Amino acid sequence: MKFEPGPWMTAGTGIFLLGVAWLFFWLGPAFPLYQADTRWAHNFGFALILVIVGIGFYRPSVSSGIISVIASFITIPTELAFWSGMTTTLIEVALLAAILIVVSAEWQLKRHLLTPGAKAGFWLNIHLLVLSYIGIAHMSLIFFLTRWMNPAPYLTFLPAEHEYSTTVFNAMLLVLMVFAIAERYVKNAGGFSVPRAGFYWSVLMLLVPLASIGIFGQ
Repeated sequence: MKFEPGPWMTAGTGIFLLGVAWLFFWLGPAFPLYQADTRWAHNFGFALILVIVGIGFYRPSVSSGIISVIASFITIPTELAFWSGMTTTLIEVALLAAILIVVSAEWQLKRHLLTPGAKAGFWLNIHLLVLSYIGIAHMSLIFFLTRWMNPAPYLTFLPAEHEYSTTVFNAMLLVLMVFAIAERYVKNAGGFSVPRAGFYWSVLMLLVPLASIGIFGQ
């Protein structure tokens, strides 16, 4: 059977799938790490952020976009260890419930709950997701600019993370956010499909960290 790329192959799809895979990984094989040290709880919250933003991508509206932005920027206080990873997880569970309720309501009503006008709505539908992607990018930016070099101030709520798999994942996440932002404005550039490239990159993000764990044990 021949594989046919489809319109679902986008960076937005990849973000959603990454979130689901990340959540299942920490609820499954990595769960003993959380049991041994509850500071790993931020992984549940961060996975839910990707899931929420992915839902916002597939069901775009001003309402879902606002929830996606809020969810993504919870990254900042979490990465700066202002509160625990479990606090983040509980916030993201509430936001996940909120976006599912909004999406269901809009599907049932067959209209958006917030309708600021055609031009404003069009602008917001593009840029709310861009803001969400910028929020997600802070996972990597704060990780590399602060925690990776000096984890000591954050150890109350976050463990030191120098594993190869974590470092590679965060580096690749920055590139994925570039693809995700680019696909909001450009679909093709000189025969190069930006959405498809973002999707393929997200697949690599699933495989490369796992390969690092398998080869190097971290």
